Amino acid sequence: MIRPLRRFAQSTIALLLTTGILSSMATVVLAQYVPPDRGLPGRREGGGTRGGCALTQPTLTALIPSQNFGVTVQEHPTFFWYVPQTNATTAEFVLMDGNQTVYETTIALPKTPGILQVSLPIDGTVPPLTIGKDYQWYFSIICNADDRSGDLLTRGWVQRQALTPDLAAKLAQVPAVDRSTAYAAAGIWYDAIATLADLRQSSSPAETQPSQLLKERWNTLLESVGLEAFADQPFIAEPTILNQ
Repeated sequence: MIRPLRRFAQSTIALLLTTGILSSMATVVLAQYVPPDRGLPGRREGGGTRGGCALTQPTLTALIPSQNFGVTVQEHPTFFWYVPQTNATTAEFVLMDGNQTVYETTIALPKTPGILQVSLPIDGTVPPLTIGKDYQWYFSIICNADDRSGDLLTRGWVQRQALTPDLAAKLAQVPAVDRSTAYAAAGIWYDAIATLADLRQSSSPAETQPSQLLKERWNTLLESVGLEAFADQPFIAEPTILNQ
């Protein structure tokens, strides 16, 4: 069923972007994420013994598809998690290429729950992701620094793909608010969610109509992967990186 759905979504987005039809019905259709034909072992919701951690519900959750795998066309993509309120003070993000650590950093946790994001640095310290290679990432809430077996852990996968001329043309034809739609229909999860997240965090509260449109797109994108429970969670701006 995935391949017919992908063909339908791609043909639909091509027609709507070409004709400029942006009705409310089209918005719902276009915001749907179409997953690639694969999945990998991972953990979208935090698992562990929770030793030393007092947590509120819902638990630590990676904002990724249920297949635990997502695609990006960026050299240095951004990753997102819902972080619950907890008495833990730090979290750890690690990106692996097989047994090789590509990037590792410790993050100060906020005192309130919300959506936290981590971007791979573009300052030259982290090489661009290699096209076609699978990278595994881990994000853990550190409950006890002296006994990491109690970490609350999520893990997933990212693969960078080349930006196709067809998708590049579509992205150039539409305003920023519609680019996430093009990414979603092409199965490019990390860029679909990052595009909307950036716009939602930069939009002014006075821009009532654009903000409402962004909220609808955000809600529909998360709902398409079963994460609608986190649609109304606030963003945690500028997480504090302790080391990298």
